[in-house]
Amino acid sequence: MGPSGGEPDRTGPVIIGTSPENGTTNFDGDEISFEFNEFIDRNSFRNNVSIEPDLAIELDYSFRRKTATVKFQDDLPENTTVVVKVGVDVADARRNDMGESFDLAVSTGDVLDSGEVTAKVLDARTGSGESGKRVFLYREPVDFSERAMYVAQSDTAGSISFGYLSEGIYRAIWVDDLNRNRIWDPEREPAQPFTEEEFRVVQDQTIDLGSLYYLVPDTTAPAIDGVGLLSENRLRIRMSENVTWDEESYFSVTDTLGNEFTRAYPLYLSESDPGVMFAQSVNALTEDSVFTVQPNGFTDNAGNSLTVRTDPFIGSSEPDTTALRTVSHNSGSGLFPDESLEITYTRFIDDESVIDSLLVFEGDQMFDNWPATEIDRHILRISPAEDVWESGLRYEFRVWNPWDLAREQINPEFWQRNQLGGIEVSLENVRSDESRRYIQINDAENSIRVDSVFTGNGPILIDNLPPLTYNITVYEDLNDNGSWNSGSITPFEAPEPYTVRRNVPVREGFTSEVTVEFSVFGARSDSTQTEPEISSESVIEESEN
Repeated sequence: MGPSGGEPDRTGPVIIGTSPENGTTNFDGDEISFEFNEFIDRNSFRNNVSIEPDLAIELDYSFRRKTATVKFQDDLPENTTVVVKVGVDVADARRNDMGESFDLAVSTGDVLDSGEVTAKVLDARTGSGESGKRVFLYREPVDFSERAMYVAQSDTAGSISFGYLSEGIYRAIWVDDLNRNRIWDPEREPAQPFTEEEFRVVQDQTIDLGSLYYLVPDTTAPAIDGVGLLSENRLRIRMSENVTWDEESYFSVTDTLGNEFTRAYPLYLSESDPGVMFAQSVNALTEDSVFTVQPNGFTDNAGNSLTVRTDPFIGSSEPDTTALRTVSHNSGSGLFPDESLEITYTRFIDDESVIDSLLVFEGDQMFDNWPATEIDRHILRISPAEDVWESGLRYEFRVWNPWDLAREQINPEFWQRNQLGGIEVSLENVRSDESRRYIQINDAENSIRVDSVFTGNGPILIDNLPPLTYNITVYEDLNDNGSWNSGSITPFEAPEPYTVRRNVPVREGFTSEVTVEFSVFGARSDSTQTEPEISSESVIEESEN
């Protein structure tokens, strides 16, 4: 028995040899072989091999140890460059994927076509790339109801490349090809255009389409799938997905006639299952009645309102014996000088000891009767005694946890004015000098978010930011409708300029100057693939505030 232990194998298979070699001309064979560095999952290979351009030729597969062979069931056309693509989802026996596709080009004539098209396909929400996103390439004349002539898959950075193209006029679109049939189904499959409707490919030249930011619309509303009563006041609400709410959100609990019987307020999400929310009603839901709930002010991350698809439920005679204890507090990323510390409890706070036992340490002073405290249902809110927390002083809060009969110590970090920094954003390659530009800045935990609108060519300064790392999203609102237009394929409408810059640092007392360029269409004279991430090309400088 071999030795055990060590790090698990997380590396995907690699093609280390082919027959014939890449770039072979005057090819007259009927099969191509790929040698891998390890044994592969044969079904994953069968499901991830294609021929470009689409020639409607049936393929047969055979395997011998670490070598996979593709056999053409029909003759290849004369004087044609053919690319056999091995997709990113080919896996080894441990289900590790290749991570990036592999292209083998041969020509049945004397010339190997050498036109190339590159681009990046990035998530509009995060600005990051993901392997396996598909771009369809068509040669004019285009019929979107037919199979795409070429298909490329993105690598983990979002980069795609079409190589060995013949001269001609082409169109490219991103398609969420759900059934992997190379045909865009407008009724079911989201798709977006690049900034140019069509472009010309010539020999020995690379066309860079720039970056496409895809946005798969989420139009599915979250739903309440079940309501259970843990007691006459405590509701356990199961939802189809996680939702957000604010202090104005509530559930209207109605009787069989549709009249509001009482209201229930959200407490917190289950730590083990974020799809479960606990809520508490103001009045008892008695066992001799039947109720339904109507949510107000709850949405998912896409802004879809929470709906109900569960049956009415019967009340309960069980008294609420839920223990009062702390659940969480809001100081994870630090608090602003005028921001309150909020502690969430498991139910409405009805124990005077929560206030009576609170201790606040301000520097060397201890306060057992802090003046700026309040209870808002299940929230203990502790605010600055004046307008802001005192600069230069250390604060410590010892909050009473009735379940443990002990104080819980909280030491939040307060971002004082001299600790805050900023980000100054300048834009290049704007489409219109008159358009509005929308900018959003948020930290990694999304606990800090700033939205702003500006016009003109001058930089915009977003200040009073804690020294954290941020993502920046900017777009031009050319049609002045207050939202980003990702474009249209038929009829063609170019997407509005959009870019995401990730991981921008802010230092204490400094402003990070960030210049971002909107993605542009262009051509390179060589056919060497390079990173086409124009949209995130930035220079960060720092100047003291």
